[in-house]
Amino acid sequence: MEARVALTFLALSLCAVASVSAQSPLPSQPVMIRGFAPVDISAGEQTALLRRWTHDYQEWRAWYLQWRNRPEPGVFSSRARRDPPVPPPWLPPLCAESLGDPGLLADACADWREWQANDMAASLLTERIAQTRSAIESPQKTLWWERVHVDALWPMTRAGSNAFGLVGIHTTVHLTNRFQVFLLPGFILMRAPGLDGAMNVSPATDWGFSVRLFDLRVPVVGRPGSVHLNMARVWMLGNSTIAEAGDTYLAGLSLSFKQR
Repeated sequence: MEARVALTFLALSLCAVASVSAQSPLPSQPVMIRGFAPVDISAGEQTALLRRWTHDYQEWRAWYLQWRNRPEPGVFSSRARRDPPVPPPWLPPLCAESLGDPGLLADACADWREWQANDMAASLLTERIAQTRSAIESPQKTLWWERVHVDALWPMTRAGSNAFGLVGIHTTVHLTNRFQVFLLPGFILMRAPGLDGAMNVSPATDWGFSVRLFDLRVPVVGRPGSVHLNMARVWMLGNSTIAEAGDTYLAGLSLSFKQR
């Protein structure tokens, strides 16, 4: 009797297992784990690259806000337009997963989104309104030192003369955008043959007009300036031993500085 009960229980168990095996498996859905994109560089290198790109972008942005509507003066011509720096290729995936926590990555992602949108309309509009309001309320005036011209190596206009101006200084007042006249007589050191035939240096004063030729960024000091062509009448000062007689006229170049 006990053996029959055991055989019956075993048969029922085998039937239950076969029934479960015959059923189709339940459909499953993959579980996606979101994480940062893999970067084949160390954390230190990644941080250094982020700092460098953020610095370069902020530097370009400042340049763009200053020179977007006008050419940047160079030494002899306008400088080439700057292109915005390209972010690291692994930055967009990191920004897509960024939670917006403050820090270097958040700053880099903010710059990247601005770079990607290529739209500074809001900031430019705000700046333009501020500039217009400032120009209306307090018009910009020329500073006194912008009227000062530094002269060097002015030759005589008369043919056959060995006289020339070594160095000088004068101030001007604008009549038009390019044309200026001397505000006061300038000062210049003259080098010319004396009565004994030797070359002498003598102080002199001059007065004339200036024409602005072009603008440039002065090397070394890095400040914008303007180059002018000058024509001036010269009068020797004191008991000069210069042998030049008659009208003495000089022509030469001068340099003036402008605001940054």
